[in-house]
Amino acid sequence: MATATVVHPGPIDLNDTLGAAFLGHFVTTLLYGITSLQAFMYYRNKYNDPLLLKLSVLVLWILDTIHVALITGGMYWYCITNFTNLAAILHPIWPIPTMVFVSNLSNLIVRGIFAYRLYRLSHHSWILPGIIVVCSLFVAADGFYVAIKMYALQSYADISHISWGLYAGLSVEVAVDLIVAISQCVLLRGFETGIRSTDSAIRVLMTYSINTGLLTSLCAVGALVSYAVRPTRYIYFAFYFVLSKLYINSLLATLNARGSLLGKGRRHRHSKNVAFRTPTGTIEHGGDGAQGAGIEFTTVISADALSTDSIVEATKTKTKIDDEEAFPFPYRGSADV
Repeated sequence: MATATVVHPGPIDLNDTLGAAFLGHFVTTLLYGITSLQAFMYYRNKYNDPLLLKLSVLVLWILDTIHVALITGGMYWYCITNFTNLAAILHPIWPIPTMVFVSNLSNLIVRGIFAYRLYRLSHHSWILPGIIVVCSLFVAADGFYVAIKMYALQSYADISHISWGLYAGLSVEVAVDLIVAISQCVLLRGFETGIRSTDSAIRVLMTYSINTGLLTSLCAVGALVSYAVRPTRYIYFAFYFVLSKLYINSLLATLNARGSLLGKGRRHRHSKNVAFRTPTGTIEHGGDGAQGAGIEFTTVISADALSTDSIVEATKTKTKIDDEEAFPFPYRGSADV
């Protein structure tokens, strides 16, 4: 009797397919935990922000939750449900293009908030915000187009048919993120007063702006280059999974940083007024401006309106005085004991 010979397939390298996607999912879940913590801290601090901004943060957290759930569902299907079916990793499933939809919608909201911030910093000029809005709408439309096409794909190799969409969207994404970072730094630098404490706060905001633009730009560049080099692999998935998480965390980190920038301890979370001593007297500021006359130096940094109205108000008069002669008194108002 003839004996059948069983041929065992050689080892299959999944490092740059499922392995890359898994690493992207791992980092995504870590960043989602940070996002949730940042959102909790934002609402716990009870900032006096516009209702629209508070609702936007809630919507962003919901979209971020859906985003990580879709990626987790996709990874479960590839790694567990089809554990013995290696051919399954070649076929797109609905959570992946849906994730692209959610990611682009989330990124559009974040860039809209940053565009509004630039609008306030630039003294209500629409030039830079307009450029950012137009580029952001293009990136979102391009992402929606790619997602719709992905629903009909039979294999990830067919993404090459719409590769122009990936190149165009990611390239514009890199450019608009750099525009946002550079614009914020240039505008914030113009608000320096020569007072150490105020300038220090402005430099911290500039650092956040640089980190926001560079991190997201580098992540988009990573997705772009990895797809160009290895289009049949999933290395670009690892970068794309993380991209929207970086946007949301950058925004929430900027919002939550205001407490430390303002010297707001846990005992003074709810107050809105700041008083500064000047060579000619003391001035108090609330949300509307100065109260008093004959004051040479006026400045206030409040937690209102994305920390930009306050910076503009704080630097209308750039009279330089010694750091020894200008220091903030403790906040007035209700104390959170």
